[in-house]
Amino acid sequence: MSLLEVTGLKKIYKARLGGTSVEALKNVNFSVEKGEYVAIMGESGSGKTTLLNILAALDRATEGTVLLDGMNLSTIKDSAIAMFRRDNLGYVFQEFNLLDTFTVEDNIYLPLVLAGRRHADMKARLDKLAPALGITEILKKYPYEISGGQKQRAAVARALITDPKIVLADEPTGALDSKSSDELLALFKQINQLGQTVLMVTHSTKAASNASRVLFIKDGVIFHQIYKGNCTDQQMYQKISDTLNLLAQGGEQ
Repeated sequence: MSLLEVTGLKKIYKARLGGTSVEALKNVNFSVEKGEYVAIMGESGSGKTTLLNILAALDRATEGTVLLDGMNLSTIKDSAIAMFRRDNLGYVFQEFNLLDTFTVEDNIYLPLVLAGRRHADMKARLDKLAPALGITEILKKYPYEISGGQKQRAAVARALITDPKIVLADEPTGALDSKSSDELLALFKQINQLGQTVLMVTHSTKAASNASRVLFIKDGVIFHQIYKGNCTDQQMYQKISDTLNLLAQGGEQ
């Protein structure tokens, strides 16, 4: 069984006062294997953000199922959904979402604090993560004292410290300069090679070219996918560009 299985997913936003309803997702079907690195691409309004929100249990589907390691997200009670996200999902936001009144270290600890973990356990986890992510020297600093790239590394550490089943990333390079973006993409590749499953929504061809598979979504439907296989990042970049050009021209492969 796949780690993540999405079947017949639909999302309809109903307008108030009898207005026109919007079908953001029409019939989305795909799966993600444990240890895979998947990117989802699509134009603005294609449904990719809606899809990510449902996968992150931030929104509920109108129809269809999402199974994470066999657990049906639609059956989780509202009172338990925050705990489910904390225990199973790592989320990397475009805007970092770090608290300026907390040190970097305390920001990373936050999900474990909310889970009631002992400090010794939290420290042991961070002691392993910090050197690998290159953030040891900034742990006692505050978010306003560090660079955008360092903030994103801290955000990745916060996502990883709970040992999540899957890391979901929403445009993770969107707020970074090119150098910081390259460093973050190398970091994502590194944690994936260590066995972490990653699903990333991005508009960046360069970011997507680091993934092992790219899904293309258009008008609420996943219409095509490409596998990296033995391709280099540059060759994958070209394959993605060719597919996006077809999408822009209204064609399909």
